[in-house]
Amino acid sequence: MNYEELLSIQEGLSPHREELPFGGFYRRQVNGKFRFVIDLRPELTDNLVFCESLKAEQAWSLRQHGKHQLHYDLHDDGNHLTEIELEPGNYQTLSALLNDNPAVVAHRGFVDHLVDALLENASRLNAEQIFYLCYSPQNIFVRKGDNSPLLLFHGSFYKNVSDKAALFQGSHDFIAPEVLAGQDYDQRSDVYSIGRLIAFLFNQSSIPMEYKRVVKKATSENPDKRYKSLDEMRSAIEKIRNFRRSVFMLLGAVIISVLAFFVYIELLPSTESIEFIEPAPQAETTESYDSQYGSGFDLTDNDTLDITDEMLNAKAEAIYRKRYEKAADEILSKVYNSKHMGSSEKTFMANSQSMAEELLKTQQQLAEETGLPESLAGRIGHEIVERLTEQKQKTLSRHGYIKAGQGNGDSDE
Repeated sequence: MNYEELLSIQEGLSPHREELPFGGFYRRQVNGKFRFVIDLRPELTDNLVFCESLKAEQAWSLRQHGKHQLHYDLHDDGNHLTEIELEPGNYQTLSALLNDNPAVVAHRGFVDHLVDALLENASRLNAEQIFYLCYSPQNIFVRKGDNSPLLLFHGSFYKNVSDKAALFQGSHDFIAPEVLAGQDYDQRSDVYSIGRLIAFLFNQSSIPMEYKRVVKKATSENPDKRYKSLDEMRSAIEKIRNFRRSVFMLLGAVIISVLAFFVYIELLPSTESIEFIEPAPQAETTESYDSQYGSGFDLTDNDTLDITDEMLNAKAEAIYRKRYEKAADEILSKVYNSKHMGSSEKTFMANSQSMAEELLKTQQQLAEETGLPESLAGRIGHEIVERLTEQKQKTLSRHGYIKAGQGNGDSDE
C-alpha cells in the first residue's frame, strides 16, 4: 500500500473539513492525487458580482509570485462556479494549526515571525491599493514546517459585494466595523484586522509588552484613533522591542556586576563586616535650555509672546529631559543602593524587572504630558538611562566598601 492509498483510506474513514469564510475546505483526490479544494457557498456563487470578483482576483493572483500568495483554479458545473482547487503544497489553515497545537504560540519567534511577515506583505499590497480586510485564522494558511503565512482571498477585490457580513461569514470579529457597515476602508482597516489577530493569538496567555499597547490602539473602533498605516504599526512594535532588548541588556550587565562583586567578596581573606556608603545623587541640569528660552516659560501659556514652533519643541524636550532624568534617577536608585546590592539574587532579579517596567511607564507618561513624540522620547529616555546607569556603576566602583568603624576616622578630612 503506497502513501496515496493510505491517505485515501484515512480520508474515507475520517474526512477533515473546515468552514472558511467562502466555503468548506477539505482534501480530495483529483486525477489520482490529493488536492485541496474549497466548496464555495451557494449563496455566494448565486451572486454574479461575487463570481466576477472571484475571477478578477484569480487573474491578478496568477501574476503574483510572492512567497505569501496562494494560487487557485476555478471549477464550475456549466452554469455556476462550484469550487476552487488550490495549488499543490504542504500547508494548513492557521486555525487548524492552533487547534492541533495550541502551544505553538509559546514557541520562540512564532508570533513575531507571523506578525512581521503579515505586516510586511500587507504594507506592500496596500501600496497597490489592495487590502486583505479579513485576517482571521480561518482565512490565513501556513506552510507546514516553517509556519510561513499564505493568503488567498483579498477582501478589496469584493468591494462591490454589498453584504460584507454575509461575504465574511464566521469571521466578523476580525473585520473592521467600517468594512462590515459597507463604508470606505483603507490601511487602517487592515491595521484593525491584524490587531484583532494578535489579540486572538494570546487568548490563552498574557500578551507581551511589545504587543499590548499596540493592539489597544490598532483595534480602536474609531479609525482615526488607530495607526494611520501598517508601517506606523510596525514601527511602534519595533520601538518597544528595542527598548525591551535594551532593558534586558542592562539587566544582564547588572547581574554580571553583582556576581563579580559577590565572587570578589568571597575571595577576600578578611571576614570583617562591611557596609556600603550611599552615593549622593548626581543629577545634571538643563541650565543651557533655561538660559536660552527662560526658566519660567510655560508651554500651555496663551499670552501674546512671539514664540516659534522650534522654541516650543526645544522647551518641551528640555522639560522632558529634566523630569525624566529626575524620575529615572529615583527609579535606578532602588537597584543601585547598599540594601539592594546585599539582597539575594532572586530578589535582585525581581526588583530589576519591576524597575524596567516602571522606567517605560514613566517615559510614556512624561512624553504624553509634555507633548513630545514617542520616538524622540524613547531615544532620549534610552540615553538618560544608559548615562545614569554608567554613573551609578562608576560610583559603586569608586566608593567600593568600607570596613565597619573606618568611616568615622575619614569624615574630618
